[in-house]
Amino acid sequence: MPFPPGLRARPTLSVTVDAAKAGPRPLSLSYLTPGLGWKADYVALFDEKAGKIDVQGWITLTNSTGTTFSNARALLVAGSVGRIQQSPAYYRGRGTRPRGNVAGTESGTSQRLGDFHVYPIQGRTTIANAQTKQVSFLDAVGVPARRGYEFRSGWLASADQAESAASILKFSSARSGGIGEALPAGVVRVYMRDSRGQAQFIGESDIPHTPAGSSLALRTGDAFDVKVQPVVEKRESITTDEWEKFVRWRTVTADGAVTTSYAEYPKQFWRTQMKYVVTNAKPEPVTVDVVQGGLGQWWWWRDVRVPQESIKGVQENADERRWEVAVPANGKVELTVTFLTPW
Repeated sequence: MPFPPGLRARPTLSVTVDAAKAGPRPLSLSYLTPGLGWKADYVALFDEKAGKIDVQGWITLTNSTGTTFSNARALLVAGSVGRIQQSPAYYRGRGTRPRGNVAGTESGTSQRLGDFHVYPIQGRTTIANAQTKQVSFLDAVGVPARRGYEFRSGWLASADQAESAASILKFSSARSGGIGEALPAGVVRVYMRDSRGQAQFIGESDIPHTPAGSSLALRTGDAFDVKVQPVVEKRESITTDEWEKFVRWRTVTADGAVTTSYAEYPKQFWRTQMKYVVTNAKPEPVTVDVVQGGLGQWWWWRDVRVPQESIKGVQENADERRWEVAVPANGKVELTVTFLTPW
């Protein structure tokens, strides 16, 4: 068959065919090109009253190869494919994500190729040179979703005024009660309908390659009416009697002798009293996840104690503790916490 218009035949690969008889033969040519690409984008319409979300997924195809591919079959492979000639790609969504993102364990309905997922485009499509083209690949309606709020405070952070909590949208990619599909990485743009029924943009976030059965938490922006003010109320040095007075260690010498030694260490520790003022100007109650970070910043600072807290917290990991603060409509709640730390 003739080459497509504009396709350069250089460099040339020559093939010698040993055929039993003369005549035309079918030929398949496979090659790699950086000129063809695609990315996924999502449009989500959130109905807060119904607790539902509609999600549409779109594939954006790009062609900068210098030639047009007519009536072509397109098969899209999603995943982090290693390319030795490229610089490492640092995914821009690897920063601190909201709580609630949990990887799933379900097998989605999409095709798989090794460790990647394959999304075939139905039918054939023509991709012209220098063209950007969108094709739909996902249409999920009535997926259960809910809004949440989160505020992260750094260690010894004390604000002069209240700061907005992050607005978080939570839903699932599970088969039961979710989208039910593995999702390629992309940007999710979220809309809500106003009082006139018009869809209004309320924020966007990106997701990584997400297996089916995952829980997703997307930060769509900062809440206008839900705010938190962290305040260091008091910080004082405490004595070693309130923390640790003696240490003991064993020493084994080269001849096998074991000795046990004691010593009194003059250490300095700190008592920090924190207050988090959580306000809600919305006409309905909200729950805000207040997260205190910086509790395990260095290897020698791992023994952090919380002797008092007005709301029972959960130690998420060595560095973070979380409290679920329920705030009534048009109300305010003060969370108070005392930390004992070696720093």
